[in-house]
Amino acid sequence: MSAIDQIKALVDSADPYRDAPANLRELQLEAVRERFAEKRQQLKILDRRATEAGITEVSSLQDLVPLLFTHTNYKSYPESFVDKGQWGHMNTWLQTLTGKPVTGVNLEGIKDADDWLDRLKDAGHHIFASSGTSGKCSFLDQTEEDVALASKAYMQGFLGQWAPRKPDHNRPSFIFFPPTGVHRLCIHNYRFFTEYVAPEGEAHFISEDPLRATPGIRAGQLRRALAAGTALPEEIAAFEAENQKNAERAGVRFNAFVDKIHSKIDQPICLGVMWPAAFQLMEALKARGVKDGAFHPDSMFQMGGGIKGVVLPDDFKEQIQRFFGVAPENYLNSYAMVEMTGLNPFVQHLNAYAIPPWIVPLVLDKSAEQLLNPADGKGVVEGRFALFDLLTDARWGGLISGDKVVVDFDSADGFSGPLVRSIARYQDLEEGEDKLTCAGTIDSYVRGAINL
Repeated sequence: MSAIDQIKALVDSADPYRDAPANLRELQLEAVRERFAEKRQQLKILDRRATEAGITEVSSLQDLVPLLFTHTNYKSYPESFVDKGQWGHMNTWLQTLTGKPVTGVNLEGIKDADDWLDRLKDAGHHIFASSGTSGKCSFLDQTEEDVALASKAYMQGFLGQWAPRKPDHNRPSFIFFPPTGVHRLCIHNYRFFTEYVAPEGEAHFISEDPLRATPGIRAGQLRRALAAGTALPEEIAAFEAENQKNAERAGVRFNAFVDKIHSKIDQPICLGVMWPAAFQLMEALKARGVKDGAFHPDSMFQMGGGIKGVVLPDDFKEQIQRFFGVAPENYLNSYAMVEMTGLNPFVQHLNAYAIPPWIVPLVLDKSAEQLLNPADGKGVVEGRFALFDLLTDARWGGLISGDKVVVDFDSADGFSGPLVRSIARYQDLEEGEDKLTCAGTIDSYVRGAINL
């Protein structure tokens, strides 16, 4: 059995965070070697990067560093391709970042990016998109096997969040996320809450409308047009009218959801919610006269995500926890990013996040040029978080993040892999974020490859 297959098999173990073999580091390195040998043949930009760096094989994790991509590479398409509906060009761009042939895609009558994603799915490319808060989405490819493995990995991550408890179909659940859509978490959230947490018929989603990529893209298009002075008054008026209508619909939907939650606060429930929405829920319930501590003390909160630029008070977490009045261990959390398969669940008694065995953690210096992982696999290191995702087949699994982390490479309490002790975004720190040379290099390869 190949090293990759041995790693994949771990998603079916009872507890992959503890069940990995003693030789995990060696097995991961061999799996990375296998991935590199395979993907170099499929991805021209990876082959070009490896050739220029003089890397013919991955003999150590340091060899990976010049080959890592960043999240911005997955939004490196020219905006004009989307603005002008040049979906064939978008296919050409996508081909630079996926190892699977982008062929057999029906381009007739595509109206927007969501139509394009649907056509790609029909052709076997299960694309998911980032939130697109900047007005430009990242698009990342998955094979059917990637989707199946990701589903297992996310279930393991959610269960890891709950440990040592086990969800048992006994908590009405309220999820501030739709059950379908372009975001990677939609389908996995739906499966977990319906199959593990809520009684039948008691998994409630804030909206049944699919989460779409197009609204964020259109907002970005208008911002660019305004900045360039090319936005027509009728375009601005139409956009503002559509936004107003959507905001009114969202407000009605949110208030109905709050009322539904309010009706259940005297029994143990589960909320699937990110911090900004939890704060908004708290404010709405206070307006209904709900006092601090009114929720059932055995209620659970499956949290996630940062605040994504939302302005909240410095003590927003303390306010939320005081209002809902449940114990700190009832707030379940994880460290994750859409580019990574699965979750790093927060382990309450260790005050750290556990890394699954299919994720190879790479701690780099801030410039992302030097690997800081301890040679003996022991000790605590601070730096930029990067990773290699061994479950990803459609794409190259190496990625550099914008996060500054402290990683403890010493195993603890039976966990097989390292633990992430702290996390911060470079852009939120006084030292700020630097542009990564590697991101621009890969983007230049993409531009050369599409040559349009």
